[in-house]
Amino acid sequence: MTTFVRPRPLAWLFFIGALATTIGLGTWQVQRLEWKSGLIAEIEAAKTQAPLTTIPADDAELAAKNFYPVRISGRWIDREFHITPRFFQGKLGYFVVTPMALSDGRTLLVNRGWIPAIQKKPESRSESLVNGRATVEGLLRVGDDRNGLTPENDPAENIWFGRDAAAMGASADLPNTIPAMVDIVGAQHAESLPVPSDGVIRLRNDHLSYIITWYGIALGILIIFIIYHRKPR
Repeated sequence: MTTFVRPRPLAWLFFIGALATTIGLGTWQVQRLEWKSGLIAEIEAAKTQAPLTTIPADDAELAAKNFYPVRISGRWIDREFHITPRFFQGKLGYFVVTPMALSDGRTLLVNRGWIPAIQKKPESRSESLVNGRATVEGLLRVGDDRNGLTPENDPAENIWFGRDAAAMGASADLPNTIPAMVDIVGAQHAESLPVPSDGVIRLRNDHLSYIITWYGIALGILIIFIIYHRKPR
């Protein structure tokens, strides 16, 4: 025969705290899984859409077109922004973002692709410089891709850690900068700079394993607590 020994206040405190923490983390991962699954579905749906030939002016409509294919024309502006850290074939480098003046008076930032860190200066890769009118094809990307761990940008050194289109436009006094970017999509050849995107949006989706882990730990804490306080009569 066994009996349940009444836990001491300190034991109750640690038990409730640990159980609440692990259940809370598990529930947060459930929410993250729902969000990530919705984002993946959004990306897949966008692939089936016809390319946009104009960029929406309304912010809500713009956000709804995230990941849509784009085919748009404009005139290059002689300016570059560099986003880091970005890797290609294991090498550290930057995304080169060049502004494009559209016929409606707005400025669109175009992510032309990857360059190695040692060729950050435009004069070191003169073959990659652009000017005049052009038509670009790629994917519309809305949002700055920043989180709580993203470092602050360094506009003075032209080093950016996110897709901060508005901040980039403001730093260069660009007129009516659209709060989004277009990633050029094309064939990837390391010897041809900048190396464009392959058009594949890669998202890690490990939330289900985290859900199982945290809820499993919560169950383990509960079982251990019960076993520990069951004593023989």
